[in-house]
Amino acid sequence: MMITREGILQLEFALLILYGVIMIFKKVKLNRILICLSFGLYISLIIAVCFFPMEIKEIGQSIPNNFIPFKSIYQSLAEVFKDKTPYGLISVFGNFVMLMPLGIFLQYYTKDLKSRLVDIILFAVSIETIQFIIGLLIGYNYRCIDIDDVILNSAGGILSCICIHFITKKWAKKHA
Repeated sequence: MMITREGILQLEFALLILYGVIMIFKKVKLNRILICLSFGLYISLIIAVCFFPMEIKEIGQSIPNNFIPFKSIYQSLAEVFKDKTPYGLISVFGNFVMLMPLGIFLQYYTKDLKSRLVDIILFAVSIETIQFIIGLLIGYNYRCIDIDDVILNSAGGILSCICIHFITKKWAKKHA
């Protein structure tokens, strides 16, 4: 049995539409509806990319985990130069930018910078932890649990969080 990324996205989009309709009936302000639905869409995409497709079968070929910091980053970048293909760079860059929107969205939901930074790190760790737990539940690693993913995800999210913090602070000062 295969749970596909497309199937999950369709379910998530249907739930987002339902949530948007409920917010409209509750007469929520348009800017809040747009922010909440954008955030919901972003989280839906994170779920689809990080956890699906998921093939559930009795005996699976487990994917090895990486708990050595910078090992897979080095391997991915070495692949770029050795094989002259962009795939390793795409992997590193993709993991770096994946939580950048989270750093921006958290500015809207949480005003304390330290809390936002901790939330980003916990979110990155949670993704890998959930992948690990799902692997335990289905009986094999269907995704690689990688400390480098946590490092890259956290670095990108923290960078965007700090940038948006200073941008909004400067904007508030300018318009005060």
